[in-house]
Amino acid sequence: MYKIIGADQKEYGPIAGEQVRQWIVEGRLNSTSKIQVEGSGVWKLLRDLPEFAELLPPPPAPIVIHPAQAAPQANLLASWSLGTGIAAYVCCCIPIFAPTSIVLGAMALSQLKQNPNQTGRGFAIAGIILGSVFLALTVVGFVIRLLFPELVPNLPNGFPR
Repeated sequence: MYKIIGADQKEYGPIAGEQVRQWIVEGRLNSTSKIQVEGSGVWKLLRDLPEFAELLPPPPAPIVIHPAQAAPQANLLASWSLGTGIAAYVCCCIPIFAPTSIVLGAMALSQLKQNPNQTGRGFAIAGIILGSVFLALTVVGFVIRLLFPELVPNLPNGFPR
């Protein structure tokens, strides 16, 4: 014999197991209905009693919500490489930007190889190219000033006073 707590939160019973089975078939009870085996004094869920398990639908599969995959993180050295490569052209009077851009770009490429989840490969390559081209132009300009000092009249012998 069993006691049932119905959907209206009222206690019904004692009733026989056959009546419980009929109520399950009729849809009056479900797997989360509370039931007590007479004399036990403990309320359980209907799904916890093996004698009624075959009449109850299997529990629904748990809903697993996967967190959205985090956006890839940009490599800061790659960004700095591009920034210093651009700064080399904007601030022509500060020649340290070109080699700095090349070194930062090389370091960024090394880090990107070790951590493929980061982005910024294009920034690093662009920084290396900008720094290299600026460095090459600076060397060519310096050589031209040495070989052809007459091209720059304000710089006697190609050197500033």
